[in-house]
Amino acid sequence: MFRRPSWTVAAFVLALVAGASPARAADPVLVPIFDGKTLDGWTMHAKDAFVVKGGAIHSQKNASRGWIYYNKQQYKSFRWIFKLRQVSGNHKPTVLIWGKIATPPLNGLGAIQFQPPNGGAWDYRPGHNNGGGKLFTKYPHPSWDVKKWAQCEILANGDTGIARMACCPLPDGAAKCKAQEVLKFEDEKEPAGREAPLAIQIHNKGIEDEYKDLVVESPVADPTKFITT
Repeated sequence: MFRRPSWTVAAFVLALVAGASPARAADPVLVPIFDGKTLDGWTMHAKDAFVVKGGAIHSQKNASRGWIYYNKQQYKSFRWIFKLRQVSGNHKPTVLIWGKIATPPLNGLGAIQFQPPNGGAWDYRPGHNNGGGKLFTKYPHPSWDVKKWAQCEILANGDTGIARMACCPLPDGAAKCKAQEVLKFEDEKEPAGREAPLAIQIHNKGIEDEYKDLVVESPVADPTKFITT
C-alpha cells in the first residue's frame, strides 16, 4: 500500500491522520506505539484483559476494571492521536494521562481521565478522585455515536499542566476527519503534568472498546496547536 521509499513511516502516518504532505524539518514526528498485530510494548492489569482484534487493541468483555499502558516510554509533553470505537459497554471509552505506576496500583493510575470522543472526564489524582469541576472545560459539539469509529488527538503540555482533546467522527471508509476541540484540563494550583505512561482504561467489566492507529509526538514541536483540527 505504502510504496514511496522517500517517505518515512512517521510521514505516512502523519499524512494518514492529518492530511499532511511528506514530512519536512518542521513537521511533527509521529511515532507508532502499536503495530496492529501484537501487544508488544504494552502492559495490562490482568492476563488476557486485552487482545488484538481486527488490527485494534480490544478490551475483553469479561475483563475486570483496569488498564493497558505503553511501557516503552513515558511522556510529559506529547501529542497522542488514535482512533477508537466501542463495540459494547455500559460506560464511555476512557484513556489515562499523567498517571503513575505504583504498587499497589492507584485507582485509575492516579491519572487524568479523558473520555473520547465526546469529552467526559475524571480526576483520579490522590486527594481528588472526582469529576474535576472547573478544572475541565467542555466545549459544545454534536453528540457522536461511540459505536462508530472516531479520531481523537490529545495535546498535553507537561510544563503548563494543560491537556486538550480534539475529536471527530470518521465517515465510513475514511482515514481521517477534521476534528474540533471538545475538552481542556488545567489545574493552576496543583499542576498535573509529569512523566507518565499513556494508558487505555477499561472502566468496568462488560466493556469492549477498540483502539487503533495509535501514534505519538514527543517532544512536541508546537504544544499549542492541534494538527487534526
